[in-house]
Formats: sequence, structure tokens, C-alpha cells
Amino acid sequence: MKRIYFFFPLLLLVLLSFAPDTPKADLVLTNGNIVTLKVKGDRARGLAISAGKIIAVGSNDDIRKFVGPGTKVIDLHGKTVLPGFNDVHQHPAPVYTFDKPYAVLELDTVSSMKNLIALLKRKAAITPKGMLIRGVGYNETKLGGQPIRDSLDKASTDHPIQISHVSGHLSAANSYLMDLNGIDENTKDPAGGAFERYHGTNKPDGICKEVAAGFLHRSKKIISPPQPTGEQEMEGFRIYFNRLLASGVTSVGDAWTTPEKVTAYSKLVAEHFPMRFNLLMGTPYANDLISGKIKRSNTEYLRIEGVKVIHGNSLSGKTCWLYEPYDMINPVTGKKDYYGIPPARSQQSLDSLFLRIHKAGLQIACHSNGDREIDMVIKAIEYAQKEYPRADARHRIEHCSITNQDILDKIKRDSIVPVFHCYMYELGDKMLVYGKKRMAMLHPTKSAMDMGIIYALHSDAPISPYPAMIRLGSAVNRKTKDGGIVIGANQCIDAEDAIKAYTYGGAYTTFEENKKGRLMTGQLADMIVLDKDPTTIDPEKIYGINVLTTILGGKVVFEGGKL
Repeated sequence: MKRIYFFFPLLLLVLLSFAPDTPKADLVLTNGNIVTLKVKGDRARGLAISAGKIIAVGSNDDIRKFVGPGTKVIDLHGKTVLPGFNDVHQHPAPVYTFDKPYAVLELDTVSSMKNLIALLKRKAAITPKGMLIRGVGYNETKLGGQPIRDSLDKASTDHPIQISHVSGHLSAANSYLMDLNGIDENTKDPAGGAFERYHGTNKPDGICKEVAAGFLHRSKKIISPPQPTGEQEMEGFRIYFNRLLASGVTSVGDAWTTPEKVTAYSKLVAEHFPMRFNLLMGTPYANDLISGKIKRSNTEYLRIEGVKVIHGNSLSGKTCWLYEPYDMINPVTGKKDYYGIPPARSQQSLDSLFLRIHKAGLQIACHSNGDREIDMVIKAIEYAQKEYPRADARHRIEHCSITNQDILDKIKRDSIVPVFHCYMYELGDKMLVYGKKRMAMLHPTKSAMDMGIIYALHSDAPISPYPAMIRLGSAVNRKTKDGGIVIGANQCIDAEDAIKAYTYGGAYTTFEENKKGRLMTGQLADMIVLDKDPTTIDPEKIYGINVLTTILGGKVVFEGGKL
């Protein structure tokens, strides 16, 4: 027995001598203010990364042992680290310079009708006569009114002009384009759309709502701009996604993907471009995804597992369908009797579409804004689950804007994921037409959080700008940029909860909460370094926080300032 006790310490020393050393990290961050999101309020000082994943989070002392001869060490000097933002619903597009004939004008910053006309004139001067001029993102509040055909005619009568509203759900056209497509007093409003008309007449004034905008593409006489080459398009995409990285976004969702865009994203992944993509195929391509013609993907950099459906209309464009009338005078009748534009699909048609997608094991992400539209979407999800029960489907309602307690109760009951807008900063003034009662349940982030509903936030870029700190400030303050009006003050959430919705919530939405969205051991090493802490700064100053560094997969992919 004594011999056993004598040899035990010696045996222990021998075993320890064969124990593996602490693994050495590729990258270590020290002296930071690391918002881990493990639990609310949790902070760390250091973090170690190896092979693209986080291998340790803790104090400086905890992390020092992971430093080896080949480890890169970044001293954060107290700067704040957050998980990379996951903007799960955007509409990415290549960026081209103004002079390129295929460049689409970005109009979101145009501040007057005079400036809009001047910009379009500049474009017309370098565009061959008869060739279509396009623009996106006009805001009639900034312009001082809708850019009807009379205004656009001042820019050019030798070119067809089409510009889309900041909501993406209206288009404005000049007389050249209206006449080219035969849109006149005899043109009837299509189901799911409408042509605005001059007061007291049937003559369309150039503002085409929802599916009516499709009439602007009917003529075969339209001379479209030349298409960029494949490499020009790819370079335009690289510019766009590099801008996302610089703004703090490390994962992005394309909420209406075409087969051509799948090819572009696949090329970016193949060349190891540092961005994580989640693609939602547009409804016209649902059958191709179901049949396998478009291949599904579920890797760390490319996920194709869902279909984007549009059911309903626009919030900021004032076309979404409501149970109660808008708090505005209907210009057609002179009364408060405008309920928006009903969706083109019937409940039966929506049920059938959802069931087909659901049975294929795919995720549904359905655009819907008005309460009347949202109820139809919930009924269609209920129908699909009743006909073909499927656990943890996580079907999504995109925007999910005008809600009520009954809608939230059903969302929780059916485990639906709401993907809320947070664009009050830029477009909050357009919410006033919904009235105080509805604004109290507009994008109900606080109510959903209190109910334990996991949700994500998104920019819907280019509908609102994608920079992470602007979107975060908008989610926290819910205040308009120009008028300082708070839209639904009861739905304000604090900065850490908003960060969680934009990171962990985004990851949950794409079934990746065990991979990313928090700064914890085992998670992908996607994070951003900020010059200030959004959880302690005056909430009004969140918009001005700078992204100093972006790290994706453990590699520094953007450096914008000194640490």
C-alpha cells in the first residue's frame, strides 16, 4: 500500500508532462471593453481567436496564456468591441460611378425638387437621347412634394425617366415614359396597385403605386442602358460589401435574390471575400429552389435556404392595407376613408404558396406591413403547419409594422420570427399618417422583447442606410432626424437590447445562433471595434460612433482609425 502512495505523485508528474500545451491564438485582443452578450451586462477585457473562431474570452490574465510567437496582439486601449452586425434584410446592388451609363442615381440625400431636376438634367446631358434614366430612393418630404410628371418633364423631354420612392413601392415617371407605355386616362388601376391622377380628372400624374409601376416596363420601344460587363458588376459588388464592412456589418441577407445574383455571390465566396451571405430567393424562383435547379447551401459564408414572398404593400409609401382608415384625408374623396391598397393575392392563393415552400423544408420570409396583411400571413403559416407539421420552421414576417396585441400573441404562439424595421431616424415623419394609437404598436420591439419573442432588426437598404451605428441609434431613440419626433416612445429599447437584436437576433433568424451573434468561446470571430460604448454614451450620440476596426473570421478586414 505504501508503494502505491509513493509512486502516485511520480505518476501524476509523468502524465502532466504529456498534457497538451494551451493552444496559441492567431489573434488576441486585450485591454478592451468587450460586450459579449452572453448575458445582459456581461463584459470582458480580452479575447483570443484561432482558425476563425473565438477560443477564449475573459480577463487580460486569462487571455495572456494564448499568446505565442506567431500571435498578433491588438491592444484596444479601452475601446468597445461588439459582435459584427447581421443585417438580415437588404437589397444589395453594385456601386457604379455617376458617369457610367448603367449607373442608377441615388436620390435619398436630394433635398429639394430643384436639386432633383438639376441632378436629372446632369444625367440627361451624358445619356443618349431616348435612353432610360433611372433613380432610386427619392423622399417626397425632402422634395416638398411628389415628383409628378410635370416636374420630371423639366429635367428632360428627350429621355424616359423613372425614379423610385424611398419605400421602393412607388415609382414616378415623366410624360415621355408614360406616353411610351400608353398609360393615359383610359388605363385602369390593376389589382394590388394604383395610378395617382390629377385632381378631378382621370389623367395619371406620373406616380405609379405598387404593381402599377410594372406598367412602366411594358413597351418594347424603351431603350435600356447597356449592361455592365461581368467584371464591372463584380467590382461594383465588392465596393458595396466593403462599405458594409466599414460600417460594422459582417453578415447580410439579400431579401430578393435572382439566379444571376446567386452566381455573383458564389463568385465572391469562391474568391474568399470577407462577408457572410444569407440569400432569400425571390418568389418567381421558388420552384427552382424546391426542385434543386438552384442548389441550396448552408455554409458559414453562403446560406440559401429560404424564399422571399411579398404579401402587402408599403408603410412609408402609405399603401399598406389596414383594418382602420389612415389618419389622413383621402385626396380622391376628401374624407378619412383610405385603407391602403389590398394585396393582389387572395388568402387561398397565399395558403397554397406557403404550403409548397413549407413542405420543401424551406424558410418563408414574407414582406408584410399593414395589420390586415399580417393577419393573412399568420393564417397562411397556420395553414401550412396544420397541413404539414414541421418543428422549428422559424418562418419570418419582414417589417411586421402595424401590429396589435392579438398579432403579437399569435406570433409567439406560432414561433414566428418578426424582422422589424428601425428606420424612424430617416422616415419617421411618414408614420404620422397612422395615428397615435397605431404608433404605439408600430415595430413593437419593447412589447415583443417583454413577451420573450426573439426578433431581428434590419435596414432594408437602400430603403434606409445600412451603417450599423445609425440603425442602432434609430432603434434606441425612435426619433426623427429633422423634426425630433419620437415615434412610439413606449417601444424604445436600450442600446444593449438593440445590439442583441441586430446580432444574436439576426443569427437566430438564420438558424445560426450557435455560430455567431455573441462573443463567446466557439462562436465565429466576427466583431467590430468602436471608439465609444453605445451602452453608456448619451443615446442621442450613438449615431456618431465610429467603427475603427472590423474583424471577420478572425481577420482584420477594415481599419478606419487608430486604436
